[in-house]
Amino acid sequence: MRDVVITGAGVISPLGNGVPATRQALITGLNGVRRIQTFDISGFPIQSAGEVDGAGLPTGNARPEALAERALAEALASAGLPAPGAAEFSHRWAASFAIGKPTVDLELLLHQRARWEQDPSAEGVRRLLPELVASRDQWDPAALAARLARRAGAGGRVFSCYTACASGNDALGLGKRLIERGEADVVIAGGADCQVHPLSMLEFDLLSALSREAPDRASRPFDRNRSGFVIGEGAAMLVLEARDHAVKRGAPVRARLAGYGLSLDGYGLTKCHPEGKGAAQAMQAALDDARLTTADIGYINAHGTATVLNDAAETAAVRRVWGEAAKSVPISSTKSLTGHLLTAASAVEAVFSLLALEGNFLPVNRNYETPDPDCDLDIIHGQTRFAPLRAVMSNGFGFGGQNASLILTRA
Repeated sequence: MRDVVITGAGVISPLGNGVPATRQALITGLNGVRRIQTFDISGFPIQSAGEVDGAGLPTGNARPEALAERALAEALASAGLPAPGAAEFSHRWAASFAIGKPTVDLELLLHQRARWEQDPSAEGVRRLLPELVASRDQWDPAALAARLARRAGAGGRVFSCYTACASGNDALGLGKRLIERGEADVVIAGGADCQVHPLSMLEFDLLSALSREAPDRASRPFDRNRSGFVIGEGAAMLVLEARDHAVKRGAPVRARLAGYGLSLDGYGLTKCHPEGKGAAQAMQAALDDARLTTADIGYINAHGTATVLNDAAETAAVRRVWGEAAKSVPISSTKSLTGHLLTAASAVEAVFSLLALEGNFLPVNRNYETPDPDCDLDIIHGQTRFAPLRAVMSNGFGFGGQNASLILTRA
């Protein structure tokens, strides 16, 4: 079976624009959760979000594509590949992207309704139709995936992957399988999402899932007093290659994508299994795929949303897989730094895990103050740790019981 390696990475998130800024922010434990700036929050119940520095970025449904393009350009450059739009199409290059659901553009809907009311005739509708199609194509995840693939030069198979908050890991895992099966030599894979929008945030708030606390304490994964997650935005892209292909072209081999495991526990629409059965199955499958044991994993980047049920269930899952050694594996949730990037979360956290592996550091779990007996793991708190790493695991668990885990190892 072909060995799958990572040769390029790009990221933009509340921690910064690009890999160098992100690496430094992870090491220092920078808090990327801030008071919402994207829209007026006067009277709004939620005060905090993980927003990207908006300089030069559009708002609305054009924003996820802009975020994805920035991450894509950095990933291709770091892999020594042509810039977006400059590569010739190759049928041996594939793409796998996780793109978040669109937000509701109220201004656009009002504009289109006004146009229709001015002329509701069949001819008027025909004149409006191109605008309607164009607005749909702007946000449609499959259309966006196709555009990103074209810009990357991927002329092979293109996938638009959506498995809720596990999407990024599944997009990367699908890319891994395409290379292993010999269907592609290169796969550009990653995710993008932007739900810092009043309607999107209210949807989650109605589920009592969001924290209403101030930015400096809002995101508190695994803490006994955690009160819900914080919505964030961002994008990450990775260039995956068959090792022989990367070596042949002299590409920088940064790490192996050694393991991928997925499961569907189907316990509930929004609740994960309280005993973490599906999450444990995904983690064990990733270990089996990588041909590693729990003793090989030096750090777990947890899904860790800071909701009461999710963090306890993930702890139970770690106990199921690690057994008596569960308290010996260091674990943290970088959502404490960025908020929850939803569809893009695990893709961004895969880049975070790559940087941790390369730099031998274990990111801190911010705002961890009061231990929870239901989350009795080795939570990295206080400050970033430094330790030799040879394998790290990154978890992504989504609504509907969709679970996906990745394992990255030294190349």
